[in-house]
Parts: sequence; structure tokens; C-alpha cells
Amino acid sequence: EFHYLICTDGSRFAEEAIERGGKLLNGTKPEVTILRVVPDFEKYWEYNEYAEVFKEELHKIRKLGVPKSVLASLDAGKEILDNLGIKAGTKTRQGNAADEILKEAEEGDYDLIIMASYGRGITKFLLGSVSREVVHRSKIPVLVIKGKEAGAMM
Repeated sequence: EFHYLICTDGSRFAEEAIERGGKLLNGTKPEVTILRVVPDFEKYWEYNEYAEVFKEELHKIRKLGVPKSVLASLDAGKEILDNLGIKAGTKTRQGNAADEILKEAEEGDYDLIIMASYGRGITKFLLGSVSREVVHRSKIPVLVIKGKEAGAMM
């Protein structure tokens, strides 16, 4: 039985990737985990050039811990897969997105990582191109799903 790691950042691009990935897995009885990495803002706080720009947002996230929006994005991913007849577990990790995705992939003994081509908002500013880094460093295959609108937005 194959074990798949599907990554989300809560964006509509990630949800589209979950759906398209789910359609590929449909009928295979896959074992799926949806992962959301929450940045460790403490590490960026002192030296990141964007810390000042996102000061208020960073402060809220620091106070709240794992915000409801993170859990909602995982639930949305589960629902998308559930509608395709695929049961999925969810997981959150904290830290650098690419590092944590790769650690999870190794620790969880996954066979494939599925992710959207890029993130959004604060994650994009702080972390750069997560999918590119994961593809470059991963020891297992990575399926990068480019959103239908992504080309127009880059």
C-alpha cells in the first residue's frame, strides 16, 4: 500500500492540487496524510526583512499558536478527498516549510509528495519557492501540480 503526503498552505492553488492529486489516486485505496507547515515566526522575527511589513499578522499568529485557519485548511483538504472516496489523516508541523515537508516525508516513510507549484501571501514572502526546494532536495518522487490560473499570476 502506497503512502502519500499531500501538502497544503490553505490557498485555492493547494486545494486544486489536493483535488487533482486525489483524482489521480482515486480507486487505488491510498494511505494519505495532508500536511500544513506553520512557519516558526520566532526564527524570522529578528532578522527577516518582511517582519516589519507583516508585524501585526505575525503578532496575532505568535499569540494564537496554530490558528483556526490552519485547521480549517486541513479540514477542507480532507473534505475534498472524502468527496473522491479517499480517507485522509492530517498533520501540522512548525518551522521552515521545505525542511518540515522533507522531514515528514522521511519520518513517515512516504512514497510520494504531492503539492501545488507555489504558495501565497506571507508564506511566499518568508519562504520563497517551497515546491522548487522540495523537488531539489527530496529523496522520493514529488508531484508538483501547477494551478490552472498559476501561469497568469506569476
